[in-house]
Amino acid sequence: MRISIFVFLISFCFKAFSADSLNCYVADVAGRYREHNTDFTKLVLEVSFAPKEGIVFGKAKYTFKPIQPEIDTLFLDAPGIKIDSVKLNGKVQKWKTNSDGLIIYFNEKLNWNKNYSLDITYQAQPRKGLYFIGWNDPKNLSRKQIWTQGQGIDNRHWFPSYDGVNDRLVTETVIAFDSNYTVISNGKLISKKKNSKGEFVWHYAMNKPHVPYLVMLAIDKYAHKDIVAKNGVVSRQYYYADMPETFAPTYQHSKELMDWMPEEFGVAYPWESYANVPVQDFMYGAMENTSATIYTDYYLQNAREALEHPYISTNAHELTHQWFGNLVTEWSATHHWLHENFATYYAKLFMRKIAGDDVYEWIRRNEYEQGINADNRDNFPIAHSNAGSARHYPKGSAVLGMLRYVTGDSIYRKAITHYLKKHQFDNADTHDFWRTFMECCGMNLDWFFDEWILHSGYPNFEITTDTTKGNSIHFFVKQTQKPNESGKLFTMPASMRIYFADGTSEQQKIMLNGSDTFSFKIPASKKISYWLFDEGDNILKKVTVQKSFEELKIQALNAKHFIDRYDAVYALRSVDTEAKYNFLIQLFEKNNYYPIQNEIVYQLRNQKNDAIYSLLKKALADKNVFVRRAAIDNIDTIPEVLLKNYEQLLQDSSYVNIEKTLRKLCAQFPQQSAKFLDRTKNIDGSAKNVKIAWLEIKAKGNPDEYGRKLVDFTSNSYEFRTRLKAMEALKTLDYFNDDLVSNLIDAALNTNRRLANPAASYIRFFLKRSKFKENYTAKLAVGNYPNWATEILNSIK
Repeated sequence: MRISIFVFLISFCFKAFSADSLNCYVADVAGRYREHNTDFTKLVLEVSFAPKEGIVFGKAKYTFKPIQPEIDTLFLDAPGIKIDSVKLNGKVQKWKTNSDGLIIYFNEKLNWNKNYSLDITYQAQPRKGLYFIGWNDPKNLSRKQIWTQGQGIDNRHWFPSYDGVNDRLVTETVIAFDSNYTVISNGKLISKKKNSKGEFVWHYAMNKPHVPYLVMLAIDKYAHKDIVAKNGVVSRQYYYADMPETFAPTYQHSKELMDWMPEEFGVAYPWESYANVPVQDFMYGAMENTSATIYTDYYLQNAREALEHPYISTNAHELTHQWFGNLVTEWSATHHWLHENFATYYAKLFMRKIAGDDVYEWIRRNEYEQGINADNRDNFPIAHSNAGSARHYPKGSAVLGMLRYVTGDSIYRKAITHYLKKHQFDNADTHDFWRTFMECCGMNLDWFFDEWILHSGYPNFEITTDTTKGNSIHFFVKQTQKPNESGKLFTMPASMRIYFADGTSEQQKIMLNGSDTFSFKIPASKKISYWLFDEGDNILKKVTVQKSFEELKIQALNAKHFIDRYDAVYALRSVDTEAKYNFLIQLFEKNNYYPIQNEIVYQLRNQKNDAIYSLLKKALADKNVFVRRAAIDNIDTIPEVLLKNYEQLLQDSSYVNIEKTLRKLCAQFPQQSAKFLDRTKNIDGSAKNVKIAWLEIKAKGNPDEYGRKLVDFTSNSYEFRTRLKAMEALKTLDYFNDDLVSNLIDAALNTNRRLANPAASYIRFFLKRSKFKENYTAKLAVGNYPNWATEILNSIK
């Protein structure tokens, strides 16, 4: 089936650009714009909850007008929602539900362009869209939260709606809940009053329209601090009241971020407020709900945890979405790149602002690699509903950087401002953005969009040189990849720069089309030191080239851009260790950005002598957490002479480094494991990574005592990352008991698929043990599970 569909997809062709040009594209049936017969303009959503039962009670009050003549029925997305009543302008209407939603049969045909009010009273027990965390924890250790995740089409599971991206409405949320909790939702808090039950009723309101999937709420016992940007925007930064030490590391640079983005875009922040809200067991990194980002509390970090993967970049990504995605929204999934490409690109750009060009270039290189890997798997373009995360995020970000490289900074920024202002509070598609450059700057970029947005792939350049013709050097650049579906290679501006021994340089820029030549006349007084194609790595590409050891050494020492120096060091992998040994030892001292240092450690990892030991000591003591980690990961066997140096990492600032070191030391020096374990016995780590490693090692000698403690961490008293780490440790130990069976069943039924799917795989592993299987089967027989749960559990075999 997949093969036959694929053949159809690549057969979508038409003539374009010239009479002799046939363009073929991968068709995107799922990207078709959704039809609808009404325009919803306002929603007032009133909700309350029964948290232990996971039930929401709601009333959705819509204002709408038909946009087609004589409407007599209306469909709303509402799968699994129990409808209690439907009223139009206060009058009861007929209705029915099916597995997809609610069908309303109006008593009279509606006239288009006339406003109507629609009130729907309902209740739901959703497994998507709205999540109840910790309310059934028997040990009362878990946080107790309620939060939402609407993207892509999950809000329909907790309130009935036209859950499409091509209709915008102003929303208000009225939420009644226990007065001990904080309730957060979109927009400005209008009022907070007690009702007859002693609950607070929180009333939030938006004053501008947005798309239904961006409606949100979050409930927990939060604390907060406000950050005021120079433009007056108040960002409310929430954190857990019992974790005040997390505020500063988590929200570092938040003010700078809100100051920078409106200036970068040329458009003011478009909403009345902004908030960052951490939640437990969030299945993604974060979600850019209008005016209120929800993010995984993995990012709510103390100073040590923030060494690994701080919130800064994700914070920037989600704030960008307040413009790209929320202010201007895709017409359909084909154009989802108009959200994620921009959010990823501007997060990278902000990282360059606060951390420098080296960081930017390394992020971009990783984007290139992910994009290349995606294009090696299939041929979906960026502008496609099946493009996948690698294209919507990293590759798309890289392509936007190339677009800025092609147009120049001033034209690019002018176009971005024009695009945002023209399409604000509206929808846009790929052609709208494409057309922006023509509208504001008269620039036709059809070729760029065609090869980078509407087609997949990347150029693979093979470069050869010729110095046989007198005082000239010629560089032949040939594209060796297969042409795209339209039979085309890439057109792209590129540069070649020659560096001379006297420190001067000469550069040429040409538009590459397939087989191209750079030619330089070399003065008799000049000697070529090294040369760079696409200096600074502006183009997503693969390059095949041969350079001498001497050229690579000079490039590694002298290239202006970090990424060009890194490429030279990486290319030394093909050079014999004896030849490059002394050079790499010296180079380690000259580079202060960790990828080069890590690469040097990797290439010299198998050497055993005093010079290498000296280098490893420096790596183990380096201020950068990732350089220290390279000395852990790349050394198969810890030399005895470095044992004390490695032991010092048991008190490292990085919890990941502590765990890795503890495991390696105990494995290689088991006779000293008691000492290593004693030094780490009071360290929990991030998501209890150190504590779980500690228990796993201890359990090898005493499985019942320490295995039981690991089983405790698999229960619903803990967030999902801790649970998964404990499950993996128990699998390694091949240890289970009755409680583990129950905990794995609970996890397999969890609404978070990042927990449920791995839990099912652990069940399959342990089902090979007859006692576990017997226990598991018995629990299924007496568990009285609902049908959906029984279906899931019976499928695990």
